[in-house]
Amino acid sequence: MVSTNVVTNDGNGNASPENKTPPQQMAPKKPTPPSFALRARNFAAKSLRFGSTVVGIAVAANVASHIYELNQVDTFFSGNNTDSSNDKEGAQTDDKSKGKSKKSVLVLPFSNLKVVERRSGDFDDLKRLGPDRDKQPTIVLEAKELVKIIHTAASDPNITALHADFGEGMRFPCGLGHMEEIRNAIRVFNESHRRHRDPNTQHNPVFAMQRNGDPKQSYAFGHSFQWNEYFLASSFTHVHLQSRGALHLFGVTASNTFLRSALDKYGIKAHVFKHGDYKTAPNMFTEDKYSKPHLEAVKSMTASLNNTMFSCIEKARDLNFDSVMRKSMFDYGSLSAANGADLGLIDAMFPVDPLLSLLHANKEVAAGDKEKVEDGKDLIKAKKAKLEEIFGLNKSFDKFVATEQVSLVKYHEMMKKKAKLEERRKYFTKLAESSTAVSLILSTIGLAPREAKLLPSKVEKVAVVTVDGSIGSSLSYEIIESLRKIRTDDDVKCLVLRVNSPGGSVTSSEAILEELKILEKPIICSMSNYAASGGYYISTSCEKMFANPTTITGSIGVFGIKLDASKWAKDYGIRTDYYPHGSHAASLNPLVPLTPRTKGNITRLIAGHYDYFKNIVANGRSMSVDEVEQVAQGRVWTGEQAKEVGLVDRLGGLDRAVSYAKSTHTKSESVDVEYWPRKKGFWDFISGKESLAGIISEAVALVKNSSDETDSIVHLFNEMSELKFAERPHFMLTMDEKTALDLILGRD
Repeated sequence: MVSTNVVTNDGNGNASPENKTPPQQMAPKKPTPPSFALRARNFAAKSLRFGSTVVGIAVAANVASHIYELNQVDTFFSGNNTDSSNDKEGAQTDDKSKGKSKKSVLVLPFSNLKVVERRSGDFDDLKRLGPDRDKQPTIVLEAKELVKIIHTAASDPNITALHADFGEGMRFPCGLGHMEEIRNAIRVFNESHRRHRDPNTQHNPVFAMQRNGDPKQSYAFGHSFQWNEYFLASSFTHVHLQSRGALHLFGVTASNTFLRSALDKYGIKAHVFKHGDYKTAPNMFTEDKYSKPHLEAVKSMTASLNNTMFSCIEKARDLNFDSVMRKSMFDYGSLSAANGADLGLIDAMFPVDPLLSLLHANKEVAAGDKEKVEDGKDLIKAKKAKLEEIFGLNKSFDKFVATEQVSLVKYHEMMKKKAKLEERRKYFTKLAESSTAVSLILSTIGLAPREAKLLPSKVEKVAVVTVDGSIGSSLSYEIIESLRKIRTDDDVKCLVLRVNSPGGSVTSSEAILEELKILEKPIICSMSNYAASGGYYISTSCEKMFANPTTITGSIGVFGIKLDASKWAKDYGIRTDYYPHGSHAASLNPLVPLTPRTKGNITRLIAGHYDYFKNIVANGRSMSVDEVEQVAQGRVWTGEQAKEVGLVDRLGGLDRAVSYAKSTHTKSESVDVEYWPRKKGFWDFISGKESLAGIISEAVALVKNSSDETDSIVHLFNEMSELKFAERPHFMLTMDEKTALDLILGRD
């Protein structure tokens, strides 16, 4: 087909084609893909913007959390510190009363409170998972934490009283050393109208100066009291007993178990090598009853503890019992509530714990009609009438003005939050010192004070290292690791060695002692419930030793044990054959009898350890070796006795030792106190022996061991697996039978 174009004139003399075919349009070019570098830059820019947004959100969330916690703590300690979970009546608060100071009572639930020297971490509550989780919960606190809580409550104007709930008794035993420190803290609370220079010591006017205000009140209620429980309860200003309850005040009791007959029955003999007639820990393997030195030591220790405890009770209760009266009380048996009231041991007896009823009565009086209650006298009359209606008129409640209660757990949590916020405040204050702009920003959002005082560039520290439990390889490793870190910290000016141990292995104790010797920092010792044998051994390098009057210490002596199970093996048809390359190569095998050479070797080693123990005590206490021998020989002393014979310097608890360290070895007013070993964190808990998996494994093992096994071969190999640990030499510095048994069986 031929295409023709007709040319026409457009009127201007220009020709223009008619029916002209439009030219074909070119296809658009495809865009060139961006290079790898360009894509990387774009991705980096987007990631940076996203990261900045995330960081901004995280910072804002942290700031908001900090401000919220700050307001929460301020609100709690400014007056609204009530525990609504335990207050079923009057749960709603009037808006007009918000912000006003409230009168509260702090409740100490000793019936389910477990006081320990040191917690391994903050995840103990996870161990409660199980069938008993709905029962009465257990509260675990370190002794120093409980003391600090009571001291804080003493200075808190919102806490007007303490109330101790002993219930049917303390479910968990509490050491006498811990009890003394708690008693001293309660005394500080009772005398909170005074300012104490040295809070953790026996009352002495030298250590207190008058302040304005009335003394605070403290109350203890129990269904019954054992001797140790009453020792603690007597420190409260008012002691109340359930109407049908009893006081089982039988005094201190010492109990020891002897295994000689059982070992003889199974053909096992324990050869004991010791220095000191009073080193009685191995007597459980060699005796059937108390030996004469053992009985003498037990009588001396229990008499000293009884006298100390009774003197504290008499002072607190304002009693004046002579020796005849004391003996009559111990010999009488259980005292009824009426007997206790007649003797002045308790203040009142009630059918139930009066706390909730008292709080309710005080609330009703406080919220009464103003037209009917016009002045203070009418208010007191109304209150007394209400109390008389419920419990009968009793002077114990004349000064009980609290209308709310605060649980121990909540108060402790708020104290921890307050301490954490204080650490943050120090950090932000230090950050604000870097520049004016940063200071302005932080002060604007309330994270730093507008006129912050300059913090010192370096803060002096006192390190507290706690040796808690039997001294074995695992504990010594943990303590040595802590000491090495402290040694390299120039800010640590003094070390307080807190000892709560009955002793342990010679080797482990020596490892800790040698590490302390090269610390090159002054060391102060604070003895808790126990600091005996190996516990005293590691304390000999300290320049000052503090002990509570009821602390068990001393036991300067060494012993070793060689187990001989050759007869047991023969009875089971077991024969051991061996070829030693030396005279002593097989001497520690429990299936090999004791030879004269082995006996001479162990005797020589024990004598060397004992002589060295006496020498380090003599050097540390500025005594002659002969003087040390008079108080050594494995004899156990109470803290009060130890001070008299020169084994400790002063009586007092941890607070007093730390106070001495601060005043003697630091120069600044603000001194940080660090506690070692560090508590385990979350990941330590997940991965360590304390993990949930570890707990489950232990539970499975417990069930397995408790099952009925009838196979004699299984029994045989179980016993042999225990005895194989006895192939190690056992040279021990301990006063505790359980520690000795654990070391022999390898339970470190």
